[in-house]
Amino acid sequence: MTPPSRTAVVVSAHRPYAAMESCLRGFCSIVDRKEDLIFVNNGSSEALRRLVSEVSPGITVLNLPENRLFCASYNAGIRNALEKGYDFVLLANADTEVVNFSFIDDLLEAAQRRPAAAFFGPLVYYRNTQTVQNTRFSYPSIAHNIAAWIPWRLFPRLRNRPPLGEEEVDFLNGVCVLCRCEALRDFGLMDESFGGYVEDADWSWRARKKGWTSVFVPVPAIIHHEELNGYEYSSFKNFLLKRNTVLWHLKAGHRISASAYAAASLFLAGLRMIRAAKPQRDRYRRFFRHLSRSYKKMIQEGQRARGLQYPEFPEKCGTGIWQ
Repeated sequence: MTPPSRTAVVVSAHRPYAAMESCLRGFCSIVDRKEDLIFVNNGSSEALRRLVSEVSPGITVLNLPENRLFCASYNAGIRNALEKGYDFVLLANADTEVVNFSFIDDLLEAAQRRPAAAFFGPLVYYRNTQTVQNTRFSYPSIAHNIAAWIPWRLFPRLRNRPPLGEEEVDFLNGVCVLCRCEALRDFGLMDESFGGYVEDADWSWRARKKGWTSVFVPVPAIIHHEELNGYEYSSFKNFLLKRNTVLWHLKAGHRISASAYAAASLFLAGLRMIRAAKPQRDRYRRFFRHLSRSYKKMIQEGQRARGLQYPEFPEKCGTGIWQ
Protein backbone atom coordinates (compact mmCIF):
# COMPACT_ATOMS: atom_id res chain seq x y z
CA MET A 1 0.00 0.00 0.00
CA THR A 2 1.26 3.47 -0.90
CA PRO A 3 2.08 5.45 2.26
CA PRO A 4 0.01 8.62 2.79
CA SER A 5 1.50 11.73 1.22
CA ARG A 6 2.52 14.64 3.40
CA THR A 7 0.95 17.83 2.08
CA ALA A 8 1.56 21.45 3.04
CA VAL A 9 -0.70 24.37 2.18
CA VAL A 10 0.86 27.77 1.39
CA VAL A 11 -1.11 31.02 1.61
CA SER A 12 0.49 34.43 1.21
CA ALA A 13 -0.79 37.99 1.66
CA HIS A 14 0.58 41.51 1.96
CA ARG A 15 -2.62 42.97 3.46
CA PRO A 16 -5.92 41.72 4.92
CA TYR A 17 -8.63 40.52 2.54
CA ALA A 18 -12.34 40.27 3.25
CA ALA A 19 -12.24 36.48 2.84
CA MET A 20 -8.96 35.90 4.67
CA GLU A 21 -10.44 34.74 7.95
CA SER A 22 -12.60 32.16 6.13
CA CYS A 23 -9.57 31.17 4.07
CA LEU A 24 -7.33 30.48 7.06
CA ARG A 25 -10.04 28.72 9.07
CA GLY A 26 -10.92 26.54 6.09
CA PHE A 27 -7.40 25.37 5.36
CA CYS A 28 -6.66 24.93 9.08
CA SER A 29 -9.52 22.45 9.21
CA ILE A 30 -8.27 20.26 6.36
CA VAL A 31 -4.51 20.00 7.02
CA ASP A 32 -3.31 17.07 9.13
CA ARG A 33 -1.47 19.34 11.54
CA LYS A 34 -1.73 23.08 12.05
CA GLU A 35 1.92 23.58 11.17
CA ASP A 36 1.17 22.09 7.73
CA LEU A 37 -0.49 25.42 6.89
CA ILE A 38 2.29 27.85 5.93
CA PHE A 39 1.31 31.51 5.90
CA VAL A 40 3.74 33.93 4.26
CA ASN A 41 3.42 37.42 5.69
CA ASN A 42 4.49 39.34 2.60
CA GLY A 43 5.66 42.59 4.21
CA SER A 44 2.25 43.26 5.73
CA SER A 45 1.02 45.57 8.45
CA GLU A 46 0.67 44.74 12.14
CA ALA A 47 -3.10 44.36 11.64
CA LEU A 48 -2.59 41.33 9.42
CA ARG A 49 -0.13 39.80 11.88
CA ARG A 50 -2.73 40.05 14.64
CA LEU A 51 -5.46 38.60 12.45
CA VAL A 52 -3.37 35.55 11.57
CA SER A 53 -2.35 34.89 15.18
CA GLU A 54 -5.95 35.20 16.40
CA VAL A 55 -7.63 33.17 13.66
CA SER A 56 -5.07 30.40 13.20
CA PRO A 57 -2.68 30.03 16.15
CA GLY A 58 -0.10 27.29 15.74
CA ILE A 59 0.34 27.51 11.98
CA THR A 60 3.73 28.10 10.38
CA VAL A 61 4.29 31.82 9.74
CA LEU A 62 7.08 33.21 7.58
CA ASN A 63 7.65 36.96 7.79
CA LEU A 64 9.12 38.79 4.80
CA PRO A 65 10.46 42.33 5.44
CA GLU A 66 8.73 43.82 2.37
CA ASN A 67 6.15 43.02 -0.26
CA ARG A 68 8.03 40.83 -2.75
CA LEU A 69 4.97 40.17 -4.94
CA PHE A 70 3.33 36.84 -5.70
CA CYS A 71 6.18 34.71 -7.04
CA ALA A 72 8.79 35.50 -4.40
CA SER A 73 6.36 35.22 -1.48
CA TYR A 74 4.97 31.85 -2.55
CA ASN A 75 8.46 30.61 -3.40
CA ALA A 76 9.40 31.34 0.22
CA GLY A 77 6.58 29.11 1.41
CA ILE A 78 7.43 26.37 -1.08
CA ARG A 79 11.08 26.36 0.00
CA ASN A 80 9.97 25.91 3.59
CA ALA A 81 7.82 22.94 2.56
CA LEU A 82 10.66 21.39 0.54
CA GLU A 83 13.09 21.76 3.44
CA LYS A 84 10.63 19.95 5.70
CA GLY A 85 10.30 17.03 3.28
CA TYR A 86 6.67 17.39 2.20
CA ASP A 87 5.55 15.33 -0.80
CA PHE A 88 3.07 17.90 -2.11
CA VAL A 89 2.38 21.57 -1.56
CA LEU A 90 -0.92 23.29 -2.31
CA LEU A 91 -0.76 26.97 -3.27
CA ALA A 92 -3.92 28.98 -2.59
CA ASN A 93 -4.77 32.65 -2.86
CA ALA A 94 -5.58 34.47 0.38
CA ASP A 95 -8.93 35.62 -1.06
CA THR A 96 -10.33 32.10 -1.33
CA GLU A 97 -12.82 30.10 0.74
CA VAL A 98 -12.86 26.31 1.03
CA VAL A 99 -16.23 24.78 0.09
CA ASN A 100 -15.17 21.13 -0.27
CA PHE A 101 -13.11 19.95 2.69
CA SER A 102 -11.94 16.75 0.97
CA PHE A 103 -10.75 18.23 -2.34
CA ILE A 104 -7.06 17.79 -1.51
CA ASP A 105 -7.64 14.03 -1.11
CA ASP A 106 -9.19 13.96 -4.59
CA LEU A 107 -6.20 15.79 -6.03
CA LEU A 108 -3.81 13.39 -4.30
CA GLU A 109 -5.72 10.48 -5.77
CA ALA A 110 -5.28 11.99 -9.22
CA ALA A 111 -1.57 12.43 -8.47
CA GLN A 112 -1.27 8.70 -7.81
CA ARG A 113 -2.93 7.92 -11.14
CA ARG A 114 -0.75 10.41 -13.01
CA PRO A 115 2.84 10.12 -11.77
CA ALA A 116 4.16 12.28 -14.65
CA ALA A 117 2.08 15.30 -13.66
CA ALA A 118 3.61 18.14 -11.64
CA PHE A 119 0.53 20.34 -11.18
CA PHE A 120 -3.09 19.53 -10.33
CA GLY A 121 -5.85 22.13 -10.37
CA PRO A 122 -9.38 21.69 -8.98
CA LEU A 123 -12.63 23.35 -10.02
CA VAL A 124 -12.76 26.92 -8.70
CA TYR A 125 -15.90 28.99 -8.23
CA TYR A 126 -15.81 32.72 -8.91
CA ARG A 127 -17.33 34.89 -6.16
CA ASN A 128 -20.26 32.44 -5.74
CA THR A 129 -21.01 28.78 -6.35
CA GLN A 130 -23.11 29.58 -9.42
CA THR A 131 -20.14 30.76 -11.48
CA VAL A 132 -17.14 28.62 -12.43
CA GLN A 133 -13.80 30.34 -12.95
CA ASN A 134 -11.82 29.18 -15.93
CA THR A 135 -8.51 27.86 -14.62
CA ARG A 136 -7.42 25.86 -17.68
CA PHE A 137 -5.31 27.70 -20.22
CA SER A 138 -3.23 27.32 -23.35
CA TYR A 139 0.19 28.92 -23.64
CA PRO A 140 0.13 32.57 -24.77
CA SER A 141 -0.33 32.87 -28.51
CA ILE A 142 -1.58 35.77 -30.61
CA ALA A 143 -3.51 33.44 -32.93
CA HIS A 144 -5.07 31.62 -29.98
CA ASN A 145 -5.99 34.89 -28.29
CA ILE A 146 -7.83 36.07 -31.40
CA ALA A 147 -9.58 32.72 -31.85
CA ALA A 148 -10.67 32.66 -28.21
CA TRP A 149 -11.67 36.34 -28.04
CA ILE A 150 -14.29 36.17 -30.80
CA PRO A 151 -16.51 33.44 -29.28
CA TRP A 152 -15.93 34.91 -25.81
CA ARG A 153 -17.37 38.23 -26.98
CA LEU A 154 -20.25 36.62 -28.87
CA PHE A 155 -21.12 33.91 -26.33
CA PRO A 156 -19.88 35.05 -22.88
CA ARG A 157 -21.89 32.33 -21.11
CA LEU A 158 -19.56 29.72 -22.55
CA ARG A 159 -16.90 30.91 -20.08
CA ASN A 160 -19.01 29.70 -17.15
CA ARG A 161 -19.77 26.25 -18.54
CA PRO A 162 -18.30 23.72 -16.07
CA PRO A 163 -15.56 21.42 -17.40
CA LEU A 164 -16.69 17.92 -18.31
CA GLY A 165 -13.86 15.79 -16.99
CA GLU A 166 -10.26 15.34 -15.96
CA GLU A 167 -7.85 16.51 -18.62
CA GLU A 168 -4.26 17.48 -19.29
CA VAL A 169 -3.83 21.18 -20.03
CA ASP A 170 -0.98 23.51 -20.98
CA PHE A 171 -1.11 25.31 -17.65
CA LEU A 172 -3.36 26.02 -14.67
CA ASN A 173 -4.31 29.26 -13.02
CA GLY A 174 -2.29 29.69 -9.82
CA VAL A 175 -5.29 30.60 -7.65
CA CYS A 176 -5.34 27.03 -6.30
CA VAL A 177 -2.93 24.37 -7.49
CA LEU A 178 -1.37 21.26 -5.97
CA CYS A 179 2.34 20.85 -6.79
CA ARG A 180 4.38 17.64 -6.66
CA CYS A 181 7.54 18.41 -4.69
CA GLU A 182 9.58 15.81 -6.58
CA ALA A 183 8.86 17.71 -9.77
CA LEU A 184 9.68 21.10 -8.24
CA ARG A 185 13.08 19.78 -7.22
CA ASP A 186 13.61 18.86 -10.87
CA PHE A 187 12.68 22.07 -12.71
CA GLY A 188 12.71 24.67 -9.94
CA LEU A 189 10.37 27.24 -8.45
CA MET A 190 8.64 30.24 -10.02
CA ASP A 191 10.73 32.79 -11.90
CA GLU A 192 10.58 35.80 -9.58
CA SER A 193 11.28 38.20 -12.44
CA PHE A 194 7.59 37.87 -13.34
CA GLY A 195 6.46 39.22 -9.97
CA GLY A 196 2.97 37.91 -10.66
CA TYR A 197 0.77 37.03 -13.66
CA VAL A 198 1.85 34.74 -16.52
CA GLU A 199 4.29 33.11 -14.10
CA ASP A 200 2.02 30.04 -14.15
CA ALA A 201 2.47 29.70 -17.93
CA ASP A 202 6.25 29.99 -17.55
CA TRP A 203 6.35 27.50 -14.68
CA SER A 204 4.37 24.88 -16.60
CA TRP A 205 6.39 25.55 -19.76
CA ARG A 206 9.61 24.80 -17.91
CA ALA A 207 8.01 21.73 -16.34
CA ARG A 208 6.92 20.41 -19.74
CA LYS A 209 10.45 20.75 -21.10
CA LYS A 210 11.48 18.38 -18.30
CA GLY A 211 8.70 15.90 -19.13
CA TRP A 212 6.14 16.96 -16.51
CA THR A 213 2.49 17.80 -17.23
CA SER A 214 -0.40 19.79 -15.73
CA VAL A 215 -3.79 18.20 -15.01
CA PHE A 216 -7.19 19.69 -14.32
CA VAL A 217 -9.31 17.63 -11.91
CA PRO A 218 -13.03 18.60 -11.94
CA VAL A 219 -13.54 18.39 -8.19
CA PRO A 220 -15.12 21.49 -6.57
CA ALA A 221 -12.71 23.08 -4.12
CA ILE A 222 -12.88 26.79 -3.34
CA ILE A 223 -14.61 30.09 -4.05
CA HIS A 224 -12.32 32.79 -5.34
CA HIS A 225 -13.53 36.07 -3.82
CA GLU A 226 -11.57 38.28 -6.16
CA GLU A 227 -11.86 41.98 -5.34
CA LEU A 228 -13.66 44.35 -7.68
CA ASN A 229 -10.96 47.00 -7.41
CA GLY A 230 -7.35 46.91 -8.52
CA TYR A 231 -7.90 45.57 -12.03
CA GLU A 232 -8.41 48.85 -13.85
CA TYR A 233 -6.70 49.17 -17.21
CA SER A 234 -4.00 51.46 -15.82
CA SER A 235 -3.38 49.31 -12.72
CA PHE A 236 -0.10 47.69 -11.77
CA LYS A 237 -1.73 44.26 -12.16
CA ASN A 238 -2.61 45.00 -15.78
CA PHE A 239 0.91 46.29 -16.34
CA LEU A 240 2.30 43.00 -15.06
CA LEU A 241 -0.05 40.99 -17.25
CA LYS A 242 0.93 42.85 -20.41
CA ARG A 243 4.62 43.12 -19.56
CA ASN A 244 4.91 39.47 -18.58
CA THR A 245 3.21 38.17 -21.71
CA VAL A 246 6.07 39.70 -23.71
CA LEU A 247 8.58 38.37 -21.18
CA TRP A 248 7.17 34.85 -21.59
CA HIS A 249 7.37 35.01 -25.39
CA LEU A 250 11.00 36.09 -25.14
CA LYS A 251 11.83 33.28 -22.71
CA ALA A 252 10.12 30.77 -25.02
CA GLY A 253 12.10 32.03 -28.01
CA HIS A 254 9.10 33.67 -29.71
CA ARG A 255 10.74 37.00 -30.54
CA ILE A 256 8.36 37.85 -33.40
CA SER A 257 5.32 37.11 -31.21
CA ALA A 258 6.82 39.22 -28.43
CA SER A 259 7.24 42.19 -30.77
CA ALA A 260 3.78 41.74 -32.29
CA TYR A 261 2.07 41.52 -28.90
CA ALA A 262 3.97 44.57 -27.65
CA ALA A 263 2.99 46.60 -30.72
CA ALA A 264 -0.69 45.63 -30.42
CA SER A 265 -0.70 46.30 -26.69
CA LEU A 266 0.84 49.75 -27.10
CA PHE A 267 -1.58 50.59 -29.92
CA LEU A 268 -4.59 49.79 -27.72
CA ALA A 269 -3.05 51.58 -24.74
CA GLY A 270 -2.48 54.63 -26.92
CA LEU A 271 -6.10 54.61 -28.08
CA ARG A 272 -7.31 54.46 -24.48
CA MET A 273 -5.03 57.34 -23.57
CA ILE A 274 -6.36 59.50 -26.41
CA ARG A 275 -10.01 58.69 -25.70
CA ALA A 276 -9.79 58.94 -21.90
CA ALA A 277 -11.57 61.70 -20.05
CA LYS A 278 -9.26 64.45 -18.86
CA PRO A 279 -9.18 63.38 -15.15
CA GLN A 280 -7.91 59.90 -16.17
CA ARG A 281 -5.72 60.92 -19.09
CA ASP A 282 -2.59 61.45 -16.98
CA ARG A 283 -2.84 57.95 -15.53
CA TYR A 284 -3.26 56.41 -18.98
CA ARG A 285 -0.32 58.49 -20.23
CA ARG A 286 1.91 57.23 -17.42
CA PHE A 287 0.75 53.66 -18.00
CA PHE A 288 1.58 53.94 -21.72
CA ARG A 289 5.00 55.42 -20.97
CA HIS A 290 5.96 52.76 -18.42
CA LEU A 291 4.73 49.94 -20.64
CA SER A 292 6.58 51.21 -23.71
CA ARG A 293 9.80 51.60 -21.71
CA SER A 294 9.55 48.04 -20.39
CA TYR A 295 8.82 46.61 -23.82
CA LYS A 296 11.71 48.48 -25.40
CA LYS A 297 14.18 47.31 -22.78
CA MET A 298 13.04 43.68 -22.90
CA ILE A 299 12.90 43.36 -26.67
CA GLN A 300 16.23 45.13 -27.20
CA GLU A 301 18.02 43.12 -24.54
CA GLY A 302 16.06 39.88 -24.80
CA GLN A 303 16.33 37.57 -21.84
CA ARG A 304 19.07 39.71 -20.33
CA ALA A 305 16.23 42.01 -19.27
CA ARG A 306 14.52 39.29 -17.26
CA GLY A 307 15.94 40.72 -14.09
CA LEU A 308 14.17 44.03 -14.73
CA GLN A 309 12.12 44.92 -11.69
CA TYR A 310 9.71 47.81 -11.25
CA PRO A 311 11.62 50.92 -10.05
CA GLU A 312 9.43 53.18 -12.19
CA PHE A 313 6.40 52.41 -10.03
CA PRO A 314 6.17 54.35 -6.77
CA GLU A 315 3.44 52.03 -5.52
CA LYS A 316 2.97 48.41 -6.63
CA CYS A 317 -0.19 47.54 -4.79
CA GLY A 318 -3.66 48.83 -4.10
CA THR A 319 -6.33 50.00 -6.49
CA GLY A 320 -3.95 51.77 -8.85
CA ILE A 321 -0.29 52.48 -9.34
CA TRP A 322 -0.31 56.24 -9.34
CA GLN A 323 -2.88 57.12 -6.69
